[in-house]
Amino acid sequence: MILRVVYTSGETGLVKSSDLENLIKEEQIVAFCRSDGWVRIGFDPIRYMQRPYSGSGSRWSDISPNKSGGGTDRLPLS
Repeated sequence: MILRVVYTSGETGLVKSSDLENLIKEEQIVAFCRSDGWVRIGFDPIRYMQRPYSGSGSRWSDISPNKSGGGTDRLPLS
């Protein structure tokens, strides 16, 4: 998908959606246009791109007292 952006210099341009995260991280743009309107970086809410999670707790087996797996693990009720 192609998005309209406003660079920090004030110029406008078109970029691939796959390049958007990098442009935001490198603070090269101040705004971009999505289907529901313009988004101002630092002012309007944006969805941050997902980063790999390396900690525990991301799977049921990480918190289950029975580490055997198999989908039959149950936490005690009391």
